[in-house]
Amino acid sequence: MHTRDYKKYVHHVKSIGTCVIIVGSCWIFYQLREISRILRSTLATNVLNLEQTQAQYIYLDDPQFDDIKMQNGNDFQSGVEPKPKSLSYVITKWWKSLNRSLVYKLLNMAKNGNRDERLKAVRSLGALKHLKDWHYHQLAQMLDSKTAVGLARISDSNLRFFLKPPYYHIEKKIYETIDELHQLLLNMNKLCDNHHQCLSKFLEKTFHDNRPVFDDNSADGDFVATSAITWDQHLLINCIHAIYHHSSIDQFTRDVADAGGLPVLMDVQKKFSNNINVCILLAKIISSLSLHPEYLEDLFRSGWIGILAAWSRHSDIRLAAPAARALANLDLDANNNEKFPRRIYLLHPMHRVQRSPKLDVIFIHGLLGGVFVTWRQRDPDKTQQFVDSHPVGVQTDALTSVIGEHPQEFLKDLAKDLQKREWDRIADEFEVVLHDCPLTFNHTATGPFICPGKQLRKENMDGNTHRTECWPKDWLPKDIPSIRVIGINYDTNLSLWNPPCPIIHMRSTINERSVEFVTKLVTAGVGKRPVIWICHSMGGLLVKQMLVEEWKTGDKHNLCKNTKGIIFYSTPHRGSQVAALKQTTQLFVWPSIEVQELRKESPKLLTLHDDFLKMLEKYRMEIVSFSETKSTLITALKFPIQFVASQSADPGIGEFYEIPQDHLCICKPANRQSFLYWKVLDVLKKCIKENP
Repeated sequence: MHTRDYKKYVHHVKSIGTCVIIVGSCWIFYQLREISRILRSTLATNVLNLEQTQAQYIYLDDPQFDDIKMQNGNDFQSGVEPKPKSLSYVITKWWKSLNRSLVYKLLNMAKNGNRDERLKAVRSLGALKHLKDWHYHQLAQMLDSKTAVGLARISDSNLRFFLKPPYYHIEKKIYETIDELHQLLLNMNKLCDNHHQCLSKFLEKTFHDNRPVFDDNSADGDFVATSAITWDQHLLINCIHAIYHHSSIDQFTRDVADAGGLPVLMDVQKKFSNNINVCILLAKIISSLSLHPEYLEDLFRSGWIGILAAWSRHSDIRLAAPAARALANLDLDANNNEKFPRRIYLLHPMHRVQRSPKLDVIFIHGLLGGVFVTWRQRDPDKTQQFVDSHPVGVQTDALTSVIGEHPQEFLKDLAKDLQKREWDRIADEFEVVLHDCPLTFNHTATGPFICPGKQLRKENMDGNTHRTECWPKDWLPKDIPSIRVIGINYDTNLSLWNPPCPIIHMRSTINERSVEFVTKLVTAGVGKRPVIWICHSMGGLLVKQMLVEEWKTGDKHNLCKNTKGIIFYSTPHRGSQVAALKQTTQLFVWPSIEVQELRKESPKLLTLHDDFLKMLEKYRMEIVSFSETKSTLITALKFPIQFVASQSADPGIGEFYEIPQDHLCICKPANRQSFLYWKVLDVLKKCIKENP
């Protein structure tokens, strides 16, 4: 009886389950049909079926194929039984058609929508990962210049979105490329009406207005020139340097594009794609041209957008920074009318981000420094290395088999593993004194001087495998993502024996440089949000000059109002004894203006500092100063000298720390647990907290 009832219940359950499955399947297919109908009403998907863009038949007119031609109008498929179309096949085809429809709808929105729609569509396109090669190729042919720039600025977008440059498959001899560069230089010289003396002298000295005579019988297309010059790789690179120098002058920047130089430079890029120094020069040339949006279409058609996209992700910051700057200038949808002129580098964010930055952090180097030189991570101390020693006693066969022929590497790994285990056990119970901890500090100093052992353990376990050539770019965004990091680069000299380009007005004095930087920083949007200045040596004097001049002229760019803090790394507020040369010595050295202005107790520097202190009475800013205590080894003779004394590095206001480092290393933290870095983080976090 019970068995009969049980079977009845099972029968009812199976019946109900079958009905639910049938009804559910019908509902799902109905919904799929409705979605498909809605998509077809939105965008005609039948015209986007790119899998059948080619003809489905061929003509065989050759008599040798008469035996295999079909009779009575039959084609080759007449004798082939069609494969049955299963449910999975139908669903797969529908899913692919749906994806293609959405992709092309996004592309249409990216090209024709309003600004917000374009930004969202480009972001969605850049996130696509499932497309095939032919699909990317088809999309690349349909891109417009603005959409291409937007995709290039998506950090992880697929580089297959960009077509190869036109005629990229054509191989040219090196003398052909040099001949094109020669003609480009002649055209540029003609466009500027021979006003650039450096370019005219280069052409006269290098080419002598002679054309090479080619020997067709020579091997590999070599040639014999009528002049004494050698048309080789060295000459080609010199031509690129001449083009870069010409394009770096504001009034001549357009000449490169107007003279038809973009395809020629693309051919150079193809030949020297593995030469990082040539690529850096090319990136800087294109970066200067990017300030003029009227050349966007020319850059796009010549294939430079895809090249810049690849360069902006390069591991070498010297190449990635100018490439990212060029793309940022060309990105009219996302740059908010902020441009980054020559010498101004956007270090973060180098790609598109959805949120606006809350704080600008600006780095300025000192005499003979640079963005990618001054702000490096400090090199490891070579004196603290693992000692190569042999184990005491005779090794057993078992130990020999484990260690093998490389006992030092084995012991290094063993020591590292033991250290990691020990730190895992005790790190949370300790606080560790930071690297580069100050020797002395004034009464206003607040630290921090220690960090949790857990954080120091992570840094130690990383070792030196992730060293950075630009810690503002690589470290700060990880700890404070909501900031914008800008680096200022400028040229300085110790002597005037090397004459500069006569066409360029030399901005050598601190006042002249400050006027130039204010103009360029305002163009980059500095002054719209809170600002923190971080400067090394002479860079601190430039910051003081900029702020003092803005204060005296009414702070029309809001630089003083929005400056929340300044961090000085060994800035000579009262000059440096290094610049104090005797009159007889000056006759031989002929020191540059920069060196002359840095003299100890210079009246200009003392006046500037007095004005700076008066400005601080009106505008409240947090001041943090670091001073070197070690001498710096300079010249090949390793002569030690202290560039900035503590009395000069102390501005008399704010926090002041004496650090056991020399002048070159004081701005280079040893790691992310260095006091020199943690104090910067402390100032930035406090600023963001006070200015949400």
